[in-house]
Amino acid sequence: MVNIVDLAAQLEAKEVGEEPGATPDELMLELMDLVALAFPTAIDRLTIRFVPNEDGSRPALVDLDAAGPKDAPVRPALGHADAEVLDTINHLLAELANATEAQGGVRVLRGHLQAEKNQHGGRDVSLVELDADGGATIVMTRTYDASELRWLLFTPQLFAALNETVSREVTQGERLTAALQGTTRFEIDMKKAVITFSGPGREPQPWRFELLGSWLQDSRRFLWGWGNDQVDPSLTRRSDAVRQASTGPGLRAFSEGHLGGPEALFSRLVRSVAVRIEAHGVYRAPFTAQNGKGVMFLALFPA
Repeated sequence: MVNIVDLAAQLEAKEVGEEPGATPDELMLELMDLVALAFPTAIDRLTIRFVPNEDGSRPALVDLDAAGPKDAPVRPALGHADAEVLDTINHLLAELANATEAQGGVRVLRGHLQAEKNQHGGRDVSLVELDADGGATIVMTRTYDASELRWLLFTPQLFAALNETVSREVTQGERLTAALQGTTRFEIDMKKAVITFSGPGREPQPWRFELLGSWLQDSRRFLWGWGNDQVDPSLTRRSDAVRQASTGPGLRAFSEGHLGGPEALFSRLVRSVAVRIEAHGVYRAPFTAQNGKGVMFLALFPA
């Protein structure tokens, strides 16, 4: 299964809705994941209401409603604009209408999609069609068990993990900014895993590093360092240990090798990992390669 994580680039990259044969099951998972970005705290039940668009050819979002437990973790800022979230929900609703029509001959243009956490840790989902008089018809129901929900990215577990490290991320950032003040350029030796900073009137300043990951600007794709088979494992030893410890429910963002999304999302992920591996901080190193411009995220350690 693939994912919609990127909101500006996802309509051209790795989203279920653009792939032939997308199933209603897959698209409803996509919608559950995406709606989590529209609310300030983690949610475990939601309702998406829609009506026909102006020309009556596709469903159009009219309302989102969701809730979670009182102690639900706050959703961190992950670089997704509200307008992009809503636009992509609309896109997925159209894809869902296409999929239900292809699978069951029913094209739902007016109604609602509901999802609610059940007692077994899964989610019960129903797609309901409304006629012009308000009559309701259940088009399909689906229960996702806990193992299927492991695919979701924007989860309470992820939000809690990022909230846990945020204050230390800030401290690391301030500490590294102070350490590199006055430097204007750098040179990287990938074989020695050393980056050396320099600047006018400053002695060269070498640091050891681990490659946390890289992000490409054009495709908006992110690759964890340990997921890159061109990288020596010695350059990712500590962050790979975080991956191995992140196999529990809801932590797919730390264990999936490559993902799509805005740079801000992955900047948060790598900073959280840098805290966990006790780095001095994270350095954002721009690069230009054959496949385009991007940045490497390096966890720095005193040489």
